[in-house]
Amino acid sequence: MTDEDRKKTILIVDDEEDVRIFLQTLFENHDYDTCVAADGEIAQRLLDDCKPDLITLDLEMPNETGTRFFRALMKNKDFKNTPVIIISGLAGRDLAVSGAVAVFDKPIEPDELIAKVREIIGSTLD
Repeated sequence: MTDEDRKKTILIVDDEEDVRIFLQTLFENHDYDTCVAADGEIAQRLLDDCKPDLITLDLEMPNETGTRFFRALMKNKDFKNTPVIIISGLAGRDLAVSGAVAVFDKPIEPDELIAKVREIIGSTLD
């Protein structure tokens, strides 16, 4: 199996359990693998095992905020080029993380999010 043939993996980072479940179900129903973290600290520990093709990131979380996680990610040579989609209800979120490939408001419009994910990393359903 080539890298192009394998399922793409999305790391979901959000402190709201209902949002994590929603995103995990949405992505898995569209044939993506997922890894899930409740904050940036947990997400940092999952990176090597998960090897995400894309990360969805909430900004306002306990322990390790999305902004700090993103800054650390940009310093990690193995993951600094991993595309990040911000999903947040935080005002000014588009200014908080420069370098994100897209920004979505909560509540999330699933069709728009899936279309953006497919645009960025493709789909194995094609």
